Amino acid sequence: MSKKDGQNLIRSDLRARVNAVIDKLKKEGGLPPGVPEAEISEPRDPEHGDFATSFALEAAKPAGVAPRVVAEKLATGLRSDPAFRAIEIAGPGFVNFSLSDDYLSSWAERATAVDKIAQTGERTAARVLIEYVSVNPNGPIHLGHGRGAAYGDSLARCFTVAGYDVAREFYVNDGVNSLQMQLFAESVKANYRKSLGLEYSVPEDGYKGESVEEVAETIRQKFGDGHADDGLDFWQPAAQDLMIEKQRSDLERFGVVFDRWFSEQQLHDEGKVEKAVELLKESGAIYEEEGALFLRSTDFGDDRDRCVVRSNGRPTYIASDIAYHKDKFDRGYDFLIDIFGPDHHGYVERTYAAVQSLGFGRDRLRIIITQMVRFIKDGKPAPMRKRNGEYYRLSDLMDELNPDVVRFFYLMRSHDTHMDFDLDLALEHSDKNPVYYAQYAHARIASLLRKCEAEGLRSDPSSMNLLTHKAERSLIKKIWDLPYTVEKITADFGVH
Repeated sequence: MSKKDGQNLIRSDLRARVNAVIDKLKKEGGLPPGVPEAEISEPRDPEHGDFATSFALEAAKPAGVAPRVVAEKLATGLRSDPAFRAIEIAGPGFVNFSLSDDYLSSWAERATAVDKIAQTGERTAARVLIEYVSVNPNGPIHLGHGRGAAYGDSLARCFTVAGYDVAREFYVNDGVNSLQMQLFAESVKANYRKSLGLEYSVPEDGYKGESVEEVAETIRQKFGDGHADDGLDFWQPAAQDLMIEKQRSDLERFGVVFDRWFSEQQLHDEGKVEKAVELLKESGAIYEEEGALFLRSTDFGDDRDRCVVRSNGRPTYIASDIAYHKDKFDRGYDFLIDIFGPDHHGYVERTYAAVQSLGFGRDRLRIIITQMVRFIKDGKPAPMRKRNGEYYRLSDLMDELNPDVVRFFYLMRSHDTHMDFDLDLALEHSDKNPVYYAQYAHARIASLLRKCEAEGLRSDPSSMNLLTHKAERSLIKKIWDLPYTVEKITADFGVH
């Protein structure tokens, strides 16, 4: 999904300078026309320079000479460029270069004139739909969901800043035929009857805990005491609507706002599930066996064909998933991103198969799995569940920690690795806590700016040549790496 980097990056400017030397060598016969363009990166050891290129290693074979020979030619051409203060050859053919103070100060001065550095690349009309969290409306957002929420929202922000037309969507599994939702409604009803002093019975596989009790009490306050004998046509929508509002409220407190909460039931009400199944039957992507309908998902890499409609005529979850993804593409989205929790590995290939069976390329969908989070307290793993068996809620964590702190800690590690969330560290007010460190630095800078303003001091962009300390040089590079980092995230999805 990554776009070509724009002209407002230090990296792209340096890459252009390096390739200008290569083009000159080609014209002069110092290199053959078929050598590749150079790419630049940061050396592993900052003492070796600001940036480096391995071009000589890649160009040696087509050039018919040793990498060191190519490196010498490139280094000679670069040494006359005022952007560089030192050019060195390392190893078999790496060319390391250190930037001149004047070159970096020009970028520092440029930064003062740019409103939003990360948005300096070209815009695109590509439409991206990111679906994340999407937990069933039978319980609150718990700690495990928080990682997907923080990740999905941050990924959406990065795609937006990179110039994509982004929409955020929460898929609500609210189907009236969902056994889980029926059990949840019956459980809420039982607690409602209990609160009225009436005989009650919680289903054998029903739901228990504070959240069920809270929904029952809210329904009683909102609708009164006259619904003890009502059926699922009242209890299921009433219970799930209140839980959805709770989920929405917790996520908004967490800084996560969706453009649309998409109802699964809407797909059934509008006949889209049935139409999608019929479409695939006509194309031969679905076949019948013993009265049930199966998707030929093994044709697209799945480990087995998946049942779409049971022999009793009831559609399975994958039937809704097929219709939902078709609906996404029908709405004009060019690229879909689905973010699943760690318990959804089994859904990956079947979802890809569903999209491909509809005739859409696999490359138009990216499924991302966020891994498990383990909470650490007093140096030991902390329980994810309360004594009553209910998961700790995201709201419980936000009661203890600022939502910004929670988000930062969720995002510190790659989404595809297991992570430890150190609660003690998150609460610590010292440099050990990365969030405290960043916020303290911001507070100090803001204080300095206020004092300067009070004393009538103004910034002077022409004095940026004073910023020559190693830390100042590093900061200038980091500032102008923001657009590169955002573009990189749209390619590798590594928000961390």
